[in-house]
Amino acid sequence: MALTSTQTSDIQLAAATVKWGREECRKVTFVDDTAGDLTDEYFDMNLLDEDQVETSYYVLLSGTTPAVDPAPAGKTKIEVSYTDGDTASVIAGLFVTALSALNVNVSQTGAEVVVENKDIGKITVEVNTNAPSLTFAVLALGLGGDLGKTAEGGIAFSTETQVVSITSDQTGTNALGEVYTGSTASMSMTLIEMNLEKWELVIGSVTGDVFTPSAGTRLVGQGTSRLYKNLFDLGGKLILHPINRDASDKSFDMIFWKSAPKPSSINFSGQDIQGMEIEFVAYNDESKPEEISLWAQGDYSQELV
Repeated sequence: MALTSTQTSDIQLAAATVKWGREECRKVTFVDDTAGDLTDEYFDMNLLDEDQVETSYYVLLSGTTPAVDPAPAGKTKIEVSYTDGDTASVIAGLFVTALSALNVNVSQTGAEVVVENKDIGKITVEVNTNAPSLTFAVLALGLGGDLGKTAEGGIAFSTETQVVSITSDQTGTNALGEVYTGSTASMSMTLIEMNLEKWELVIGSVTGDVFTPSAGTRLVGQGTSRLYKNLFDLGGKLILHPINRDASDKSFDMIFWKSAPKPSSINFSGQDIQGMEIEFVAYNDESKPEEISLWAQGDYSQELV
């Protein structure tokens, strides 16, 4: 009789893709409509998918008498239909509803709507001049994307637990317990596709900066412009995705909610592949659930409530 093996294994052998950056986040402030005076106003909204592929939308306001569609080339319409005389908060709510099927996070406070792209990366500058009645503000510029290939040896994830030991005079140096005071987490890697865009991203956007002469080309370097800046504010998400998993399967992904690249060295050699050694340290993000506010493993894209 043939026997069927039931042996299983959880052993993993997989490299990972690495993405780092920030999501574009903007605020739109609406105003009350008066007899349909907002009709025909429209503004841009550019969104990214996980592969940093951009889709250009335009949001068209349309009152009781439907708007005339300007149909700008290469853009997809999002129509916000309202009733003449609607208040700013009502129109803002209709805008939120119109975005419900798109790849964005949306929140509304009265007449104000904050729209954040769900995926990191730089977008084409949005044009809002065709909606003169509304007010727009960029809260965070989109930045980053795929950091490219890493050197042989992989990506190292490190974590350390800090505790205070509890002792007493009566028990000498015997520990009565330990009080957990926090953890640190970091990832280190060597990037081997250091083109000009990567130099500007990993150096020029955080600990360094860029400078463009009035009649010249951009330079990337380090100076004093970032002195005393909090790297939390300059940081972004660091996302690792095992390449043996489908793009939609985030069950083994790892994420630092807030982290900043800290380059340490880069080699110049005629015999070795050039690589930049870089470390990312996780910063506590109080906007995330306290159970996973430093880092997380699993499907980070789900609604965290």
